[in-house]
Amino acid sequence: MDGTGGPNCANISDAAALVRKNLQQDRETIDLATQLNITSIYSSVSSGFSKDDYPTTDAANFPVITNVRRVPLPPELVEQFSHMQCNCIIGVFPQIGRAWLTVDSDIFVWRYIDGEDLAYFDGLSETILSVALVEPKPGIFREHIKYLLVLTTALDVVLLGVSFADDDINAEMHLLPDPLFTISSDGTYLLHTVGTNNGRIFCGGKDGCLYEIVYHAGGGWFSRKCTKINHSRSRFSFLLPSVVNVWLSEEDSLCQLSIDDTRNILYTRSEKGSITVYDLGADGQGLVCVAHTRLDAIQRRAREIASTIAPSNLNEIIHIAPITLRESRHLHLVAVTQAGVRLYFMTCNINMLASNVNGKLTPPPRPTALYLVHVRLPPFFTSSSLQRPSSVHAAHHNAGTLLLASRSGEDGFIWCINNDMYAFEKSLKEVQGSFELNGQSWAIAEVPSPLSPLSIAAIPPGTNQSLPPDPPIHIIQHIQKPPEYVVITSQGVHMFNKLRPVDQLRHLLETTTDPESDIVESFFRVYKNGEALCCCIIIAMSAVPTERHIAERAVAVFLHHGGLPSQKPPTNIQGPSSIASPPGFPTLAPMSPIGGAFDRQQPQMSMMRTPGGLPVISTPMPGASTIQPPVNNQQPFQQSLQPMTTTQAATPVTESGVTELLYFSERQHGVYKVFSRIMRPLWEGKLVEDYVVSEGGKQRCFVISRLDEEVIGIVLENLISFRNFVTKYCNTQVPIRDHAHSSHDRTSRMYTQGYGRPEQNMSVQHEMQRRSLEAVAAELASMQFMGELVNRTVQVLGLWRLLLHHQLHVIFDALEKSHQIVLKATTFNELVLNGENLCSALISTLVTKYIDDNNTVDALSGQLREVCPSLYSPDDAICSKASELLSAARQSHPSQRQDQLLEAAHLFQQIAHSVNLPVVVQQFQAVRFYTGAVDLCLRAALKRDEDNLALKLYHSPQANNDPEVDPEFRKAYLARAECYKCIIDMLDELMTAGQSQPQAPSVPTQPGPPKVTTSPTGVSSLSSPLQPEEAQQQAERCLQKALNSSDELLHVTIYEWMMQKKLTAQLLCVSSPYVESFLKRVAASQEENPSTIGAEGSDLLWQYYERSGQHSAAAEILANLAEKPGSDRPLSERIENLSRAKINARSVTSVTADSATGGQLLHELEEKLEVAEIQMQTLDQLKSLRENEAVTKLNSHLVDITTLYREFAEPYQLAECKLAIVHCAGLHDPALVEALWQNIVEHELSKPSSSGGGAQGEAAIVKLKLIDLGKRYVSTRRYFPIESLVAYLEKISCGRGWDVTWTYSCMLEIGVSLIELLEVYGKLHAQKLPCWAGYGNPHHLLCVFNELLNTFLADAHRYASGQQRRHLLNRSLDAMALHLVELRSITSPNEQVRHLIALMRRTQAGLEAMQERTHT
Repeated sequence: MDGTGGPNCANISDAAALVRKNLQQDRETIDLATQLNITSIYSSVSSGFSKDDYPTTDAANFPVITNVRRVPLPPELVEQFSHMQCNCIIGVFPQIGRAWLTVDSDIFVWRYIDGEDLAYFDGLSETILSVALVEPKPGIFREHIKYLLVLTTALDVVLLGVSFADDDINAEMHLLPDPLFTISSDGTYLLHTVGTNNGRIFCGGKDGCLYEIVYHAGGGWFSRKCTKINHSRSRFSFLLPSVVNVWLSEEDSLCQLSIDDTRNILYTRSEKGSITVYDLGADGQGLVCVAHTRLDAIQRRAREIASTIAPSNLNEIIHIAPITLRESRHLHLVAVTQAGVRLYFMTCNINMLASNVNGKLTPPPRPTALYLVHVRLPPFFTSSSLQRPSSVHAAHHNAGTLLLASRSGEDGFIWCINNDMYAFEKSLKEVQGSFELNGQSWAIAEVPSPLSPLSIAAIPPGTNQSLPPDPPIHIIQHIQKPPEYVVITSQGVHMFNKLRPVDQLRHLLETTTDPESDIVESFFRVYKNGEALCCCIIIAMSAVPTERHIAERAVAVFLHHGGLPSQKPPTNIQGPSSIASPPGFPTLAPMSPIGGAFDRQQPQMSMMRTPGGLPVISTPMPGASTIQPPVNNQQPFQQSLQPMTTTQAATPVTESGVTELLYFSERQHGVYKVFSRIMRPLWEGKLVEDYVVSEGGKQRCFVISRLDEEVIGIVLENLISFRNFVTKYCNTQVPIRDHAHSSHDRTSRMYTQGYGRPEQNMSVQHEMQRRSLEAVAAELASMQFMGELVNRTVQVLGLWRLLLHHQLHVIFDALEKSHQIVLKATTFNELVLNGENLCSALISTLVTKYIDDNNTVDALSGQLREVCPSLYSPDDAICSKASELLSAARQSHPSQRQDQLLEAAHLFQQIAHSVNLPVVVQQFQAVRFYTGAVDLCLRAALKRDEDNLALKLYHSPQANNDPEVDPEFRKAYLARAECYKCIIDMLDELMTAGQSQPQAPSVPTQPGPPKVTTSPTGVSSLSSPLQPEEAQQQAERCLQKALNSSDELLHVTIYEWMMQKKLTAQLLCVSSPYVESFLKRVAASQEENPSTIGAEGSDLLWQYYERSGQHSAAAEILANLAEKPGSDRPLSERIENLSRAKINARSVTSVTADSATGGQLLHELEEKLEVAEIQMQTLDQLKSLRENEAVTKLNSHLVDITTLYREFAEPYQLAECKLAIVHCAGLHDPALVEALWQNIVEHELSKPSSSGGGAQGEAAIVKLKLIDLGKRYVSTRRYFPIESLVAYLEKISCGRGWDVTWTYSCMLEIGVSLIELLEVYGKLHAQKLPCWAGYGNPHHLLCVFNELLNTFLADAHRYASGQQRRHLLNRSLDAMALHLVELRSITSPNEQVRHLIALMRRTQAGLEAMQERTHT
């Protein structure tokens, strides 16, 4: 389904905004401290003096409590009174529905509702002083022990275990006969005992001390399992005798202990009225005394606050009760005197204005003191004509309800005081009810109602997550049972309930059938702003057959008192003065808009416009709301930007300058409030939460629903009843004509009362009439919006309950990761308003899991169509049927499988526009129908972009990520991309499977040929794993099918995938008109955003041109790649590109007729290649010098020969490079060339010998370099000056003592002829240079000459042949004769000369012998 919703989505969003506003208002309850006008610990405020504090006009008509139900005491207990000797105590255990009675040392417990299930314990010998039922600490006792019964006597403290049959507190109760713990009381009378929620036990002693009974599981030599700790005295006080302790302390026994478990504070009240405050710590495990206030200090402070109160009204405090966080965040304790006066205390200095920071409540501070901040008088305290509470001896206070028990002779009197009727007022207003008791009250208790998840509002994400305050009973009365109270007297048990507003209305409807009766009118005067209508709706929704007549009367009251949209009388806004509002129109302070706080200073004015475009001024008013009627071309409602508020009323301005405010009726308020309160536990809360389970020492995290299936079912049941009510009574046309007449008459009366003359303001009256009709139409539209919202909510709730029924955590695990993330972050209202995609994913996953369990989807489809028809469309039914066929194909015979697959594919193609493509493709892969998946993806891409907008966007100059791209084009592009992604993912899986290693062979189960794993049709068995060979075949088929399509965007996607998978060779083999354009586009992207795929695209493009015979284009691309600057391509690759470009250019000259163009390109490439090779030579030398900056510069681009010489060869003195540059440039400079050769030799001589061979190593290094360079330049003697080079080398050889053959052997290896060398040496010798004598061998050249001739004699055929040899011999003999004559002419020759002469004669003889052999 489309995530944008249907055509009415904006209307539903409008209604949802009003629901959110109502929920916000329900959360913004007024704190009790605010109602009492308390601002700080220094407040001195009193109340109860005014009649408004206890209204009696309309409230007196409604009962506050039900009729009292009386159950006598069991006869067995009455008989026990006759055996009493010392003492008896009676009380109530409301948490288990039992009452208890102690007679001396025996205790009796029975079920007070019927007087049955009597249990007793008589194992004590001393009189019982106090009794308490406490919760045990976790992990100490066995699970069947639900409570601990604590009994204190003068000698012992006993802890008994309490259990119930079948672990049901309503079943039979059992007291364990043997005490769990017994400790000595040490002679202390413990008169009162209480327990905390975490299992701690505190006792109040007659000595005024606070004791704690501490028990734990383990024991030791020096510690017992159960001990008694005195928290009121020093730990060393036991060293003093008890008589001394009594003398040092005043006797003031503790008669009451009270615990605030929400703040972890313990309060104690002594017999003389002192109050002590103990801080149990933030975790409830500590204990520190922080405050102690005596009665006289409390009385002084109370008289300062309420000076008119007689001191006798404050003589005795008979009860204290904590005010928990669920009732007030600022007040902490209330005390009740014997006159019924309430004293409100704070235990710390709280900044009430700063307690809510950024919408998040700060943690409650710890108590530090005790401050009396407010005194409130009981009802009728200032009236002498009415009965008021007096002689109060017992009280009970909780959640704003106060019960007072007073004496009236031998009987008693119960007062019930609460503020339920006025819970939304700014000041505390209370009503009271009373009844007489048979006998005086002995105990008062409230039956705790179990905390239902339905009574807790869903907290919106990002807001305060701390303990929310208890809402007024109006908000939860549709699911919350009436509070129940128990009072025990000597005559029995008295039980009664406090009536909710809906109970009060039901009581009225039982006694009257006239919806226009005065008592019904008074009910609507008390419960305003739609609250009375809420009660009517709740009663009308009741499905109890016995209350059908009451429901019909409630509907009649709803229709009669629902009202119609009203308007404020007109005021002239053009004159200097305004007309005052007539009596009867409210001027209350406005409520805050959604998300804000209450503003009680002045109305907020805001500008808005009417549907017709007229400017208006809007003043929010309490209980007023507006929804603009639908108009043409109205923009969809933006929920997150400007939510609707129920407190605004439109103020149209007429042509005559008259304004009026339009208000929705009470009916509209009631309908929206009931829906908001039904959905309160769900609407703004998260759908799921994590649940951690420990299994085998490991923790596993599951995702579960925030509310269970039972709670969802209750909400759904209430919502369906509410939908039926709205459909039947709220979506019909209201009597507009009657409303118009009544509005006209009312307007006329207002003018006749001084507001103007009707005959002079007819235009104003017509305008107001038109506005009234518009208001009625707007309210009808809002009701229709509510009906749509309810219908969608019912469907989403039904779907959610169905998901819970089929194990939500299993469905969640099967969801896609993206949907899991969305589901975790989604609230229920988001799922209702904008969760179509998520609902579709959930339904699809549910159906898939259902099919995987081999179940037919017909039953499930029927349930889905019944529960959520708008979420489960006919397309979804087709999808489910097709999925079932695929599931059946997995297990069917191969002969039937193909037909089932084709039928499933045909069904899926019918809904290709809306199918969940990734899921379906996975299903196709599971049955190995890969080609069908490709066809479905192609069909889906076509259906989701029928106008081919994606291809237009692809070819447009705008990029897909350009923010200015038309959203429709972008949407189409993304839709196609999703379809193509399914094909790519499938190809990836097949490629991975094709590369898998074959499994290890298994031992055959039987002799014979191997088992066939394929069907006769060639389709492999689905039970066997996909073999690599088959995976490769399937991948090739899918790839070929995709490439055979005419979808250009699919081709582009496939090409990109092939490049990513390094399938470039296969890509170049693709025969498609889209390949060239794709490669051009990829190569062009490299220019704007260089990347790996861009560079690869350029390489592929020239390869494509080379394969297709377009050599000229390939050569140009290669040349451009080589010349393009950048660090992405090294110089070696650039040279390779130039070489390939040269080859392609040669192909152009040899193939095409345009040889001139090809020849010119070839010539340019050859020159560039030659320079590039010199650049590479330079680069290598710079690397050896570790000139990194120059290396990086040379590696990043090609340079010309001039730049190479000036910026690199010359600055870094690279002689080899200079020589190569001079040679390449054709520069003739003999002196420069000779100098360069000498620099080269010197550079080589400066290198260290790696072989470590001394002079021989140096000679070898220089020889290698000379041979390498000599062979390169020997053919161009301008750059190989042999004569100067030989002279220079012989000088080095002679000076360094190298072998005399070293120089000429180098030259011979380079390629210089022997004849040329003889001529060179002859010229050098003829120069008679004196340098040779300086080297110590003046005849060095003759020695070299002699060795050169010996080299010739050793292998004459190698150096000369035939005529050359004869010519060489003649010249050699002539030269030898001359040199011998020269040597013999030396006077007094030394040994070196004589040795040289002998060597030369031997050489001469050899030459002559060779000459003779040559002539013969």
